[in-house]
Amino acid sequence: MKRLSKADRQRVFEKYNGHCAYCGCELEYKDMQVDHFEPLRNWDKSKMEAELWDFNNLMPACRKCNHYKRAHKIETFRQMIQEIPKKLARDSYIYRIGIKYSLISAMDKPVKFYFERVEENENNNK
Repeated sequence: MKRLSKADRQRVFEKYNGHCAYCGCELEYKDMQVDHFEPLRNWDKSKMEAELWDFNNLMPACRKCNHYKRAHKIETFRQMIQEIPKKLARDSYIYRIGIKYSLISAMDKPVKFYFERVEENENNNK
């Protein structure tokens, strides 16, 4: 398995100006995890080495997003995030109490990742 050079890791960090590509939180370089946008398990072994480490497939991620995304494709990850309020309502008594007392409000809205907002902004500025 290829190891990412310091220069390549720095490029990934700078890809979204030191922000997680998914949630958009600010990252410290030392805390950034490099995520494979197209998960490893979906790659044809014959082209894995060259394309797997292509810069376009590498995303800066915070630990929470990288761990939650795991080896899922982006649309599966999006679906997982969108289902969080339903899972909390089903599984968490404390969450339901928070809703009951209007301390929390569940929003049913589409998930737009930080990298999508950045790219959309760049396209609008062209």
